[in-house]
Amino acid sequence: MMNRELFDQYRKTGDIEIRNQLVEKYLYMVEVLIRKYLNKGVEYDDLYQVGAMALVSAVERFDPEKGYEFSSFATPTILGEIKKYFRDKEWTLKVPRRQKEIALKIPTAKNTLYEKLGRTPTITEISEALGYSEEEILQAMESSQAYGTYSLNQTFDENGEDGENAVFEKYMAMNEAGYDRFEMAELINSVVSGFSENERLIFRRRFLENKTQGEIARLMGVSQMTVSRLEKTIKQKFLKELQK
Repeated sequence: MMNRELFDQYRKTGDIEIRNQLVEKYLYMVEVLIRKYLNKGVEYDDLYQVGAMALVSAVERFDPEKGYEFSSFATPTILGEIKKYFRDKEWTLKVPRRQKEIALKIPTAKNTLYEKLGRTPTITEISEALGYSEEEILQAMESSQAYGTYSLNQTFDENGEDGENAVFEKYMAMNEAGYDRFEMAELINSVVSGFSENERLIFRRRFLENKTQGEIARLMGVSQMTVSRLEKTIKQKFLKELQK
């Protein structure tokens, strides 16, 4: 029986056996999505259990009549529960206060320099902009990976200024791992499907073609302020999807 037919039957009957069949069919998603969170202080079995329970919840809430794929619906649910598990778990790793303070300033400095230079800034340029040594910048960047201090869903800027950039850039930084491509494709497709024509254009040129806001503004015949405003809207939409 096709998955759509199983979902239709489950919606009509609430049969636990049908639900369990659907969960078994999609357990591969849990295997894929938890891989990037392994070796971060939580056992595989614990992560798998959290992901599997989230999958059950997704199956129970999914409405096939809404027209989107189950994988697009379930991915944010599974990721959200995994992040919540990390956030709620107590950690023993402590990061020196000074390194944390420097780490909080780095994303804003990187964004400012990127807009100014039209490329990703070097460690030296970040160091000069913030007034810290290169060694301090490197140590702060390394310490920011400590999950004992930052939750998986927390942005670097605790005051909310440009905070969405940290989360957005983390999820946009694709690599060659198959599970990362799967996860990114599902998340991106679910958000991009609701973009306006201009948002789609800016998303492609800004984040896929790596053009600057100024270049995009000239190509579209609009002001850089307009591009900046739409880019912020795009980032907010991704952030909203990631926090589900």
